[in-house]
Amino acid sequence: MGIKKVENGVTTSMLWITIFLSALVMVLVIPNIYLDNHIYYESREIAHLQAVKLTFEEEQKIIKNKLERINYEENLRKQDIK
Repeated sequence: MGIKKVENGVTTSMLWITIFLSALVMVLVIPNIYLDNHIYYESREIAHLQAVKLTFEEEQKIIKNKLERINYEENLRKQDIK
């Protein structure tokens, strides 16, 4: 009778399968991480630009009100001169 030798350790094929699966997981995960980070930083930039836009719109309203007041005062002065 022949006794079969059973391997209890890590075989070369198991090592290659592990390396291949690890590489496959990395190939699938790394682009997702990159895209998530890119989207996060772009959304932060958009939020900053929206805040700047809101600030400029408020400043524009203030300047328009000042200009209207100056025009009104100028029109009153012109009427007083006549």
